Amino acid sequence: MIRQELLTESLVRDQLQYEPALAFSQLGDQLFDELANRIATKRQYRLLFEHTLKPELFQQIRVAAAGYISACLNSHIILSEAEMLNRLLEARNTLSNYTGTGLLMPKREHTLAFNLFQKSVAEAFYQLAANDLIDAVDLPVNLRMVYGQTHAEKLRLPFTSSKCHSDVWAGVPADATVVVLPLFGDIDNITIEAGEMPRQMELQAMRVMSDFDEGQDIPMVVSYTEAQLQHGTMYFNDARGLHQTVRRKAEGLRISVDFRFRRKFNEAYRAMVASSVGSVEADMSVPYEDWLKVGKETLIVFDESVKQAKDKQDTDASVPLYTRGYRLVNMFNVSSTVD
Repeated sequence: MIRQELLTESLVRDQLQYEPALAFSQLGDQLFDELANRIATKRQYRLLFEHTLKPELFQQIRVAAAGYISACLNSHIILSEAEMLNRLLEARNTLSNYTGTGLLMPKREHTLAFNLFQKSVAEAFYQLAANDLIDAVDLPVNLRMVYGQTHAEKLRLPFTSSKCHSDVWAGVPADATVVVLPLFGDIDNITIEAGEMPRQMELQAMRVMSDFDEGQDIPMVVSYTEAQLQHGTMYFNDARGLHQTVRRKAEGLRISVDFRFRRKFNEAYRAMVASSVGSVEADMSVPYEDWLKVGKETLIVFDESVKQAKDKQDTDASVPLYTRGYRLVNMFNVSSTVD
């Protein structure tokens, strides 16, 4: 009799734990479905959808990205894709603004070129017909370079993308949507694999970890095997999703832009995540209307120089996950009048 009562109590506890998790998963799906219904040009999976950009928008981003990368390579002209990739492979160990987490981080010398790049991404995103749903977006966007050959110590970094993970584990808000747009390079062999954890584990997994390895017991039970990266296609991944970088060849590199945004009308969903969730990085998001102004009404200015970045790199300082340290400067005196 006592054994039966204990068993019943255990089942009740399991049900009470499961119901909030299921409610969280279902509400998250509803919110993600609403985004997909507005934006997606292709959808095969629960936590991932795609949007193929208009060719002219994609080309505008590629030119702006090439201009920024060329500036980082000290080129006075915009390099061709082939020349740019070759020079990046040669300069990999000497680029002081390239981090172990794959970011090509803008410095003082790259401010104008990066503003054009940021503006081009924002203009394409604005045309996705979901502007009334967007609350805040990462600033600046990340220009990420992933090499086929990497150093063993980089693979052991706590938050290396080579480990299967959710971005929430590194401090990204649980209600965020992750956007990735491949731009250049070998996206077939230096790619991203994505999928889902069990629904009942999503809520408890929405927490910051000290290392992606803390989540290694959370399995990927659904694999998005047909979601192959394509140039010109934006990939939208719910923060509950799992993903990792996969290298099938040691040669070459992949260049992409990524950022995260949070949407409006999801207060109940946000409230489901424990308030104790912290962050290993500062919140990078700004209000959407401010994000859209960069390069048009404001400039994003980086005060750290390339030399300062190199000096810091030489001291073996910790590797940041995302770009930090900028100012927003108004381009115009809005209070002035023209006669």
